[in-house]
Amino acid sequence: MNLLETFSVALSALWANKLRSALTMLGLIIGVGSVIAIIAIGRGTQKAVAAELDALNGGIFQLMATPGWSEDGQPTARLRMFRDDDIALLKEALPEIDLIDPQVGMSGRITFGREVEWWDWIRGAGADTAALMNIQLSAGRWFTEEEIARGDRVMVLSASRVEYILGEGVNPLGIELMVNGYPFQIIGVIAPNTGMLSQLLGGQGGDFYVPRSYITRVTGQNSYDHLTVRVRDGYDPVEVKDLAVRVMERLYPGTGYEAYIWTDFMGEFNQVISIVTGVMAAIAGISLVVGGVGIMNIMMVSVTERTREIGLRKAIGARRRDILMQFLVEALTLCLIGGGIGIVLAAGPVTIAARYLETPLSLDLYAIALALGFSAAVGLIFGVYPAVKAARMDPIEALRYE
Repeated sequence: MNLLETFSVALSALWANKLRSALTMLGLIIGVGSVIAIIAIGRGTQKAVAAELDALNGGIFQLMATPGWSEDGQPTARLRMFRDDDIALLKEALPEIDLIDPQVGMSGRITFGREVEWWDWIRGAGADTAALMNIQLSAGRWFTEEEIARGDRVMVLSASRVEYILGEGVNPLGIELMVNGYPFQIIGVIAPNTGMLSQLLGGQGGDFYVPRSYITRVTGQNSYDHLTVRVRDGYDPVEVKDLAVRVMERLYPGTGYEAYIWTDFMGEFNQVISIVTGVMAAIAGISLVVGGVGIMNIMMVSVTERTREIGLRKAIGARRRDILMQFLVEALTLCLIGGGIGIVLAAGPVTIAARYLETPLSLDLYAIALALGFSAAVGLIFGVYPAVKAARMDPIEALRYE
């Protein structure tokens, strides 16, 4: 009997016991669907972060004021915060620098009416902040130079916060929110899927922005602990960030400064995502093993139920190899069908996760191939023992079986 005939016989046997076959595949369906969904979410997150890095061109770095420390915990440099004149000095010393955006913020109690109250970090923004951090607006506009200079009570916030505070489908432009007891007019809405990288890395891509000068006025903050710096096209940001540190330490001897670039985090970020994805996929993969045990169990039952059939086939000339292949192909078919259904069902959680995370996710070929390969392996591994048992049956004893 050739492979095609063996496959046809296997499908007929499975179809003859539809309910039993469906229940047997359930563990595999859940396992494959879970593994594929987890891998798709993990790889989708990596791709989204990599895409935003490409959008930033890797040309942005953070310059931080920080005291130096020796191995025994003794300070080696004093802390000196950045001031406005430092920004001018850096631009003068390093023509490679395009933009510098000082970072300030404050804690804010945001209220709307009497029912909605929200505590969040309010970030101070300049006219160049949106361009610097690749923030796109879905409605309204960014702050003008005049609003920045005056410190007007105007606000730009994320689409997710608009939906939470005001409700779905509401036009937020012109509406006033109370921040620490003062009214702020909404002038812009940040589009979904922008600023994701800076949020993940603890940077400047927040949910609430107001003019920087407003925060410095109400908090009395006239210095900054770090600056976001963009390098001009054609220059290496790694070299420029090192130069910026040397310039500051030369201007202010005995002080400590550090600089890091977004791409410095990419390796660690990918490693963390890979580990988390792998652990979660392994946990979900337990369902595959449980499903494999169920398949072995049901195949053993099938061998026992079809003992006379096996004896009859052997009596009319079927070889051990034919019987072995029949039951192996049957187990393999069961697993592959279950794996295929699991792949189709995985599209649901992936679609939901993509909407919730505001990140484009999809089932990639890697995850599908991995799931199908694992399903086939489960079918072969857990189908071997029942198939060998069937192939070794004595035809005379099998025909006498009641």
